[in-house]
Amino acid sequence: MDSNINLSYGKSKKDTEYFWERRNEYFLKDIIPNSELGDELSEEDIKWFFSKEYKDHIMRLLERNVDPLYIVFINKDKTNIGFMTYVIYNSEDGKCFILDYCIYQQYRNNGIGKIAFSLLEKDFFDKGATYIDLNVSNTNNERFWVGNGFAKTNIKDEKSNFIYRKILK
Repeated sequence: MDSNINLSYGKSKKDTEYFWERRNEYFLKDIIPNSELGDELSEEDIKWFFSKEYKDHIMRLLERNVDPLYIVFINKDKTNIGFMTYVIYNSEDGKCFILDYCIYQQYRNNGIGKIAFSLLEKDFFDKGATYIDLNVSNTNNERFWVGNGFAKTNIKDEKSNFIYRKILK
């Protein structure tokens, strides 16, 4: 495993501001133009994901005491190369739901995403997660997650897209 890959949890106001900048870039460059597999974003969806209401909702999740949202920065040496957000529902059944997972384009397709996910998976387990759920948005995204042990379930989200799941052991 590449020992130069490390994780840092965003906690400060500066961290969250940086996260929102990078997250918005990610949506504009990756999510919106590359959505497929029945998960294309409507104009209404796009407005929602860039709205003050959405940001306020995510910030409330970050600040709550039970089942908080985590912002994690993925770093290579001292350079930020990606980020992710997730929630572990310890108050329920231990589900970890990944909201965002982004390795910046210039760092993709060389194994960094797999290494970072391996580190994150250990953190999930250590924080009490029993399984991980997520949505996929395109075939490259699907290939990455299936390659990391996820399987398509028969469960659908509110937009009728299939959930992918990995059981933690």
